[in-house]
Amino acid sequence: MANVTIIGAGHWGIALASVVAANGYNVLVYARKEEAAKAINNGYSNYFKNIKLNKNIKATSIIDEAVSFSNIIVVAIPVATIYSFMNSIIQNNRQKIYLFTSKGLYNGRSISSLFYEENENLKLAVLSGPSFASEVMDGKNTAVVIASDKTNIARQLQIIFNNAHFRVYTTDDIIGVEYCGAIKNVFAIICGMIDGANMGANAKNAIITRGLNEIRRVISFVGGNPKTLYGLAGIGDIMLTCNSLESRNYSYGFHYTKDASLSYNQNGTIEGLNTINEIYKIAKVNNLEMPIIESLYNILFNNSTIDVESLKLMKRDMKDE
Repeated sequence: MANVTIIGAGHWGIALASVVAANGYNVLVYARKEEAAKAINNGYSNYFKNIKLNKNIKATSIIDEAVSFSNIIVVAIPVATIYSFMNSIIQNNRQKIYLFTSKGLYNGRSISSLFYEENENLKLAVLSGPSFASEVMDGKNTAVVIASDKTNIARQLQIIFNNAHFRVYTTDDIIGVEYCGAIKNVFAIICGMIDGANMGANAKNAIITRGLNEIRRVISFVGGNPKTLYGLAGIGDIMLTCNSLESRNYSYGFHYTKDASLSYNQNGTIEGLNTINEIYKIAKVNNLEMPIIESLYNILFNNSTIDVESLKLMKRDMKDE
C-alpha cells in the first residue's frame, strides 16, 4: 500500500489520517509541536483523547521528513497559513499530489488558483462536503467530494479515501467546490446569529434559500459550475454547518448574539470571518448583488445590528423570485 502524508494534526487532519489508515495505508502526520507528535506516536491525539489511533498512523514534527515520506500530501491546516507554509514545499516537490482540505479564500483567491499561478502542471485537488471530524472519527457514515481539474488525480485520491463509512465522489469543478466550501462558512455565521437571536426557523430557512442565489452568483463569476452548489460541497455542507453548534462558524454567530466581544472560549479557526471580507470585496468591486453578505459585513465590521440588518433585508424592493 502507498504511504500518505497529512500536514496538520488538528481535528480534521487526525480524522482524515484515521480514514486513510483504516484503508490499510501507512500515514505520517506532520505536527507543528513536538509534544503533539509524541502523543500521536503513543496512539493518541490531543483532540480525540478517548480514541485509540490506528497503528498505521505515526507522526513527526520535522516537515522535511513528512514531505519525503509520501508522494501524496494531504494539507489540513488553516487557509490563512497554507500559502506561506506550503508554497516552497510545493514548488520544490512539483511531482507530488497535493490534496487541500481547508475551506476558505486567501486574498480573495481559491487556494488551487494561487498555486496554479506558479505552475499550471501541478497535481492539485480539494476535498469538501458535509463532514464533522468527530463523526468521521466515530465511524459514522459520511459522504464528501474530491475535486481536481485532472480527473486521474481525483480518481486516485478517491480510491485512497473511499470506504464503507466514508464515501467519496469526484468532480472536475475544483473552483466551484472551493468557493462553495468557503462561502458556506459565511452563511453558517449568519444562521448562528439567527438562532442565537431566536429569530425563528422561517427566517433562517429564508436566509439559506436566498443565500444560495448569492453563492451561485459568485461561483458563476469566478468560473465555477453553478450545479456544484447543489451537491455535497454546496447545499450538503450548508445544511450541516448552518444547523449545528459543532460548526465553529455557526457557533461563532450564535455566541456573537450573546456577547459581541466573543470573550467565550472558541477553539479553532473561524474561516468565515476572513471569507466574509473577501467575498464582500468581490461583490463590491464587480457589482454583484449580495444583500445578505453585505448585511453580515455591516454587523461584523460597520457597527450595525442584527435587528437593523434584518429590517433592511425585509424592506428591500419587491421582486419576482
